[in-house]
Amino acid sequence: MNRAPKFPMPSIWRFLLRAHHLIGGQSIFDQINRTLREMAWGGIYDQVGGGFSRYSVDEEWLVPHFEKMLYDNGQLVSLYAEAYLVTKDELYRRVVYDTVEFVQRELTSPEGGFYSSLDADSEGVEGKFYVFTKDELRDILGDEELLFSAYYNCTATGNWEHGQNILHRRQSNEDFALAHEIAPQVLAELVKGWKKKIMAARAKRVRPGTDDKILTGWNALMLNGLIDAYRAFGDNDFLDLALSNAHFIQSNLRNGSGLWRNYKAGRATIAGFLEDYALVIQAYINLYEATFDVQWLREAEALTGYVQENFFDPKEHLFFYTDANGQVLIARKKELFDNVIPASNSIMAHNLHRLGLHLEKAPQSELAATMLAQVQDLLIKEPQHLTNWACLYAAFLRPAAEIAIVGPKAEAIRKELSQHFLPNAVLAGSPTPTDELPLLQHRTALDGQTTLYVCFNRACQQPVHTVVEALAQL
Repeated sequence: MNRAPKFPMPSIWRFLLRAHHLIGGQSIFDQINRTLREMAWGGIYDQVGGGFSRYSVDEEWLVPHFEKMLYDNGQLVSLYAEAYLVTKDELYRRVVYDTVEFVQRELTSPEGGFYSSLDADSEGVEGKFYVFTKDELRDILGDEELLFSAYYNCTATGNWEHGQNILHRRQSNEDFALAHEIAPQVLAELVKGWKKKIMAARAKRVRPGTDDKILTGWNALMLNGLIDAYRAFGDNDFLDLALSNAHFIQSNLRNGSGLWRNYKAGRATIAGFLEDYALVIQAYINLYEATFDVQWLREAEALTGYVQENFFDPKEHLFFYTDANGQVLIARKKELFDNVIPASNSIMAHNLHRLGLHLEKAPQSELAATMLAQVQDLLIKEPQHLTNWACLYAAFLRPAAEIAIVGPKAEAIRKELSQHFLPNAVLAGSPTPTDELPLLQHRTALDGQTTLYVCFNRACQQPVHTVVEALAQL
């Protein structure tokens, strides 16, 4: 949209990915790619250090409000990882890797939690840490400055205020290499070297301040991002960081059978809100599907039970934002509209739908459908504000695929399958036959070979042994 300011809204684009998956259409595909490309090329994205700023103050994604928020970056890692599965675009892969590297470098506590944000200012000046004059670039880069400035659109007068330049791009690497008669691999090495030099120059500057409080829901968003990155790229570094954070949540943010909201300097002081529960449950379901470690599904199940007992409003079949055991309020509100973070009720509805499939608990699946029906009229009137609900509606349009993988190569098969965009499927698996989960009951490795069972509404297709055969059944 041609308006300012412009905020990244991941739930809108994740819905469009699902709409494209369902109905196709070049216009949807082109719009998704245009937006993701312009954001990744724009000043809102830190071109050398990775990570996204909170919003763009202009229409072009060029001039950011330089504050970097954990909740944005977690969701955008998920978005770009999913978009990579659909497009195999190298730009999206680079965004995921560099953003995770930024979070690991600048927002990760020694204990494995993620800090909330980096300030926009340093030395009292917004963006000072990130921008450069042409003279500064010459001092840092020497003879390579001219090509660098062409690549990142830096000028002698500056593309921002006071002669400063915000690094941003206007061309793909392929087009830039062609225009400047450089071999693509040579350009790739140049860019790699430029980033190291600029990062070294930034390291000598006064850093923006870090908001080092750790918030449960925001950590869960980053945990989801890491899991989505692991599933898309199969890189164990993503999984290791995800597991470190999940164990941090279990060790420091559990409040008995519930959750805390916050953590700082070894203390948690605020009871969790629905957002915290919904996002942690979502992350734990995803973590189970990425590892087949059943403890995470059981933790999700237990937390869901707590939410149903302490947040549910039986009159409206929706969840309050605050815990019944918390501070007594004149009125307990409910969160229905998706914003920069999706509404906690929409996330819980997704969780109930997926847990209902995993655990074959029809009441949970039925409650998810009832919750969706409660917002149906709003969804039709204000679709841009209920896109996570719209994702759930898309999931209900066709039966979800229940995929069970059993056998010695279950993990390898899961890894291969996860590199395909399967937004309406749940995965369960085990290297050995087990009846611990409903989706794995009576599922065996036929003839000793790892076997995939693709089922819809508990009715299974012919068992197969390869991902290609399973995808054909989907």
